Amino acid sequence: MNIKGFTDRVLFALSVPKCVCCKARLNYGEKALCLKCSAVFEEFKSRNCARCARVLHKCDCSTSYLRGHFVGRVIKCFRYLDRENATPGNSLIYSLKRENRSDVLDRCADELCAAIKSSIPDPKKYIFTNVPRRRAAIIQYGMDHSALLAKEVARRLGGEYKELLGSRAKRPQKSLERTERLKNADFYIRSNTDLVGRDVIIIDDIITSGASCAMSASLIRSMGAGKIIAATLAIAYKDE
Repeated sequence: MNIKGFTDRVLFALSVPKCVCCKARLNYGEKALCLKCSAVFEEFKSRNCARCARVLHKCDCSTSYLRGHFVGRVIKCFRYLDRENATPGNSLIYSLKRENRSDVLDRCADELCAAIKSSIPDPKKYIFTNVPRRRAAIIQYGMDHSALLAKEVARRLGGEYKELLGSRAKRPQKSLERTERLKNADFYIRSNTDLVGRDVIIIDDIITSGASCAMSASLIRSMGAGKIIAATLAIAYKDE
């Protein structure tokens, strides 16, 4: 074993990482989920889209609402079920939002990169950005998790990351109905990046009503962007 490998193992042991779902102690090499929870997660990912019949992590079906806001394709990894808070996928998202764990970010980036590569032959041609997080949440948790995820995905896929949007939202979207979410998604353009002739991938952790993604896409379209694709870890909307 080389010095780096030895050091990595020592740091791993000292950090005492636990599975984000069942809280069992992880073995070296496991990312965020233990072996048992990873198996459940893989089964959960294999569920099919009701429209195209492909497994979700190889599906890029959009919705009529998002298509009406310039999002022609939605790449996703798994389905989010609000009533099943203890599922491995849900636990990954909660940890990504609230904890600054490198293994969680690494696992989420693994999943999203694989899903993107299965739908887009040459992702490095795209500009990557993210749905912006509320300022209050950034202060509370010390990070914008979607920005961190978008930067890591862009780095791995050879694309360019740009922080295009900011948020003035006052309340968490999760607590609101769709009509309220539309009003609460008070985003603004914070970059003068020229997007004319450029295609954009918007990274988000979860798409529920689609209000935040739709508002982001509309603003990005107004900057001259061409094709706009959403890429999210999870979807919570029902299949049409």
